Amino acid sequence: MWLRNFIFLLVLFLCSHQLSAQYVLTKQYTYENGLPANEILSVYKDSRKILWVGTRFGVFVKDMDNFKMMKRFEKVQYNNVWTIIEDRQYNVWFGSYGQGILKFTGQRFEQINTAKGLVSDRVRNLFYLDDLIYVAAQGGVSIIDTKSKKIYNPSFEKNNNIVFEAVSFFEYQNKVYVATIDHGVYEVHRDKLKLVNPFNRINYSFLNNNDLYLSSSKGLNIIPINDFLNKKLNFKTYDFPVFRNHNISDKRHSLLLAGYETGAGNGMVAELKDNKITDQTENFKITSDYPYRVFSSKTDDLIYVGSADKGLFEVHFNHFLDFSTIDNKRVIEILKVANTQYFLTPEGLYFQENNVFNKQIKRDAFYQYMLRNKSKFKDFLSQSNKDFYEIDFDLKEKNLRFYKMIIRHNSFIIATNLGLFELDFNGEFKDYLPNRTSQFTYFNNQFIQTNPFGGILVFDDLNNLKYHAYSATQANVPKDVVSICQNKKAVFFGSSLDGLFKYENGNFISYLQNNQFNESKIKMIKCVGDNQLLVATEFAKVYILEVKGDELITKKVINIREIGGENISSIDIFGNSILIGTNRNLLVFNNNKTYMIGNEQGFVNKDIHSSIFDGKTATIGVENGYYKLNLENLLKQKNQSKEIIITSFKINDQSFGIDKFMWFDLIDKDLNLKNNENNITLNFAVVDANFAQSYKYRYRVNPDEKWNEYFYNPSIYLRNIPYGKYRVQLEITDTSNGQKQIIDLVSLNVDEPFYLNIYFILLSVLTLGLIIYRYNTNKIKTLNKFNQLKISQLNEKNTQENQRLQLERQLTETKLTALQSQMNPHFIFNVLNSIQFYILDNDIDNALNSLGRFSHLIRQMLNLSTKDEISLKDEIDFLKLYVEVENFRWKNKIEFDVQIDSQLDIYRIKIPPMLIQPIIENSFVHAFDQNHLQPIIKLIIRVKIDYLEIIIEDNGKGNTTQITQNKTHDSKALKIVNERLQLLNRNIEENIFINFHEKGTKVRMILKVD
Repeated sequence: MWLRNFIFLLVLFLCSHQLSAQYVLTKQYTYENGLPANEILSVYKDSRKILWVGTRFGVFVKDMDNFKMMKRFEKVQYNNVWTIIEDRQYNVWFGSYGQGILKFTGQRFEQINTAKGLVSDRVRNLFYLDDLIYVAAQGGVSIIDTKSKKIYNPSFEKNNNIVFEAVSFFEYQNKVYVATIDHGVYEVHRDKLKLVNPFNRINYSFLNNNDLYLSSSKGLNIIPINDFLNKKLNFKTYDFPVFRNHNISDKRHSLLLAGYETGAGNGMVAELKDNKITDQTENFKITSDYPYRVFSSKTDDLIYVGSADKGLFEVHFNHFLDFSTIDNKRVIEILKVANTQYFLTPEGLYFQENNVFNKQIKRDAFYQYMLRNKSKFKDFLSQSNKDFYEIDFDLKEKNLRFYKMIIRHNSFIIATNLGLFELDFNGEFKDYLPNRTSQFTYFNNQFIQTNPFGGILVFDDLNNLKYHAYSATQANVPKDVVSICQNKKAVFFGSSLDGLFKYENGNFISYLQNNQFNESKIKMIKCVGDNQLLVATEFAKVYILEVKGDELITKKVINIREIGGENISSIDIFGNSILIGTNRNLLVFNNNKTYMIGNEQGFVNKDIHSSIFDGKTATIGVENGYYKLNLENLLKQKNQSKEIIITSFKINDQSFGIDKFMWFDLIDKDLNLKNNENNITLNFAVVDANFAQSYKYRYRVNPDEKWNEYFYNPSIYLRNIPYGKYRVQLEITDTSNGQKQIIDLVSLNVDEPFYLNIYFILLSVLTLGLIIYRYNTNKIKTLNKFNQLKISQLNEKNTQENQRLQLERQLTETKLTALQSQMNPHFIFNVLNSIQFYILDNDIDNALNSLGRFSHLIRQMLNLSTKDEISLKDEIDFLKLYVEVENFRWKNKIEFDVQIDSQLDIYRIKIPPMLIQPIIENSFVHAFDQNHLQPIIKLIIRVKIDYLEIIIEDNGKGNTTQITQNKTHDSKALKIVNERLQLLNRNIEENIFINFHEKGTKVRMILKVD
């Protein structure tokens, strides 16, 4: 029994020791993260925050959350790197046990070995002081002047035949000393090593606060430095493993040590502070038995521990999250009363005060108490009661399961698969009830639980099992309840199928039925204060609801699947922060910022079962232990800007050479590219990224452009980008703390295509102009030749046509002359008939007058008949003279009315002579007789588009029998006139129109004129 208690107290002590430590997060890097093996020989972070790791297989550099061997290191095939330092010019020096020293300037290497004067290629340690590199090697010490590049190999004397092995340096009063394994400690000068103390078997040494520490397989010897230099032997010896490396931590104000026993392991990471060495291996969560190297970051509160068997450890101090276990069991429930926290696990109830576990009520105690008290409920158990689950009292103790724990008055009610147990705060059992339930609460002196077959049981007297049952068949009574919570006013139920319910003053309300909250599939609910409610649904949405009486008001909805997660395991509000556990992360929402705590930050166990908050720290129970989340540390994280380097750059899938990079970063970030160099691939890295997987990125090609979609792989692909200038910006979002940063990544100037270049355009225009000029010149010549030929052909054709027209004109003139020669005798005959009429009538005066006017008319006729054309004025005057002569016979009885279009210029318009006269003559001959009243002949001349319209109209006999009979005796005048018009009006079929009507005759002629 005492052995069991001893083991239990020992476990409690170890757990409490871990819990009392500060929050520490330790990340481990192994070959799975890119290291060639898990044996780490050296580790160093330089001033550029580049982390270097030396291994037997070469030098590796931390790139985000992986390690890579740079190609330039592959080329030199440099390995077995035991030590790394940096000089004042920021060059990095590597010491290899077998290949001497390698100096790296960011671009180029310089190897220093025995061929160049080094004392030995088996380098153990490097030490830098005042522009000098001190080299501890097998066989001696070398000093390299970094300015002059001279190498000094001081001589030394030894008192035995054992190989001289220099292992470490320390500096005291501006003097440098070297410790050896078997030859003591020497003062180092450029020309020689001066032995100051022959103390041997030194594996490592360092100086701290004027005390010299000498480590070996015999332990750690400490002596004041002056005593040691004076060869005194007042050592203090401590039983520690062999320390093989040390480093000063400015953040922790301490000195860190790492070492192990060869073969046995038993390694230790220790901390020297206030002259006290403390084993921190467990507190730093170093699981290796062979810690070999330690290095403290100058920029972050973290250290690196390289081991000989389990890779590299990265230890973060003052972290916001810490994990502990209780027998590696699930933490089902956590409650706090006064200064004691109570943890319910599958093994029982644990008590913790001041972070120390001091008591446990084991599972078998619950079982034995049930056995002792079940007989009190013999009658109750014999009843067939459908309001309760049946309990199997034959269940073995190992199968006892704990469900839930709440506080009722001054007791705990703990639910199990064997019923309810009541314990006081000291862990003493008070009662047992054979009531098996997993969803219940205590409200206003009533114990409220779910009915296994649907409905709710409300106990007014739990200890005597007196209750009232609300059947699920009643309106608004919940069933399929998966979560219960309460405030001071009401109890709320979450159903997996029927939504959200409230119980208040003996009445139930279904918020789904009254359409105030339409989510039906509830996963869990949480009451916050008296008027706030958190509701998580099966579809990964969290509702923040305000409760006002029977009214629900949705204040905020959080869609977890849009943030990162598919399933919700817990919801809570601690202070001003909302905590939501998902299958991927623990999400914390505070003041419009989102904090995502995932694997990298130490949140590995995602299945949350319980949680409490003490005003500063949230304790979260999970599957195999519990987390403590310091919200203050989480929320006060500083907004640290990160440096981005471009680690590779490709143009059209052709990589830039190493000469384009300095310290793995692209040198020229303002690039001018040809037009066809428009497919860009670049890889970038966040320098000194502690939680690389927490970063998400997006980019835009110019500050005024839209952002691209978020991505997580640190690579950017720009395909077929048009010509122009681009200022590519990168936005980095740290999802662990919501911090954002925008960085100008690279500037690109892609040339315009050659056909848009101003010189090409000018040359093209000039060339095109020359081509057009030559083309036009040739074409003009060709056209000229063609035109000359055409002109010749046209001239020849025109000559022929002119000859034809001349012949036709001559023919026409001949025909007109012939027509005139036919007309003139006819007219003369008619006029002479008229004069003869006067003579026969013995009217001598009129005969003489007529003969005189007739003579004048004949002269006019003879004059006009010799001309091809006369003016319209001459024609009208001739017609008036003719009518006057004809009117002698009619005793001036026939009126001659001439109407000329006002637009006509009768002096300029030319017509053939004596064209109209025959028509007027016909009117005199055929239209009137001596008895006709008011005879009149009208001559109307109008202008049309390209011809004259000539109308001769009389009011004579018109359409009479006589006229019809006389048609066969018509004078030849009309025929002659029509033939003349056909000759004059080419291409016109009808030239003259005659219309006989009752009131006279109307003759219409068409004459083309110029």
